[in-house]
Amino acid sequence: MRVAVVMSTYQGERYVDEQVASILAQLPPDGWLIVRDDGSRDGTVARVEALAAADPRIRLLRGENLGFARSFFALLASVPPEAELAMLADQDDVWLPDKIERAARALQGRAGPTLYFSRLWLVDESLRRFGVTLGWPRGPSFENALAENIVTGCTIALNPAAVQLVLRLGDASRIHFHDWWIYLVVSAFGTVVADPEPSVNYRQHGGNVVGRGSGWRRYLVNLQFIRRSSWVHIMYNQLENFRAAHGANLSPAQRTLMDRYFDPRNAASVLRLLLVPRRHRQLLADEFLLRGLVLWDVLSGRGLLPKEKRAP
Repeated sequence: MRVAVVMSTYQGERYVDEQVASILAQLPPDGWLIVRDDGSRDGTVARVEALAAADPRIRLLRGENLGFARSFFALLASVPPEAELAMLADQDDVWLPDKIERAARALQGRAGPTLYFSRLWLVDESLRRFGVTLGWPRGPSFENALAENIVTGCTIALNPAAVQLVLRLGDASRIHFHDWWIYLVVSAFGTVVADPEPSVNYRQHGGNVVGRGSGWRRYLVNLQFIRRSSWVHIMYNQLENFRAAHGANLSPAQRTLMDRYFDPRNAASVLRLLLVPRRHRQLLADEFLLRGLVLWDVLSGRGLLPKEKRAP
């Protein structure tokens, strides 16, 4: 199976060598490691150039700063057409030695759009493990993907059908998290394979764009992010973009689900999400958190969509 690994870098000179080594050690001889630098000002590009000079499997793309989501979409669009497996990688993690093999085995023989992802070991800057990400007691589903992202981008593997599907982006500026978008789209029209065994040492440090904690720490991480950004705006913006890009292909049941619980322009839909005792997220505590965030945006007057995205 021909494998293309895509990695977006930004100010990553400190850790990128270690991550690249962990990927190349298991990448087949005919595979690709495609690195797109998202406008770094440190020595990241020089480090990747030096690594590429020693290994022809590495391709380096340079570009303007798009942000991590759009950078990864640009990378997926650059995957060679003969690749049979596309995998996403972060610049500062370390892959476990069997990561590619496990992903390839999970996607082998699947013709329809298929997404594979796994749990992660949480490690500090020195790769000392201090936790593991949670499992998924309710499993992946389209309904879950509407309200929550359980897929961490650096564990993602996609078959060619899934790559083509997720690149139907609509307005990419309305997609904040590339991994959540991938989970949403593939869960709607394909198969999602969840691997309960960790495949990555997921480094937690001060430079993470978005990190994850274990246990109660993950709520602290979420609250720190929410202070900077409206999670509700992110969720509804993505859903409105998904309607525009993929709504015509939804089944009647999927369309009804979205209209009934996830239409930010319909007051009755918002009230159902807040009041109807139906679970959308994996954990009950996270379901209450979702409803609390929606209610906060309603009561604070911020609205459920950014003002500039509202219909005229």
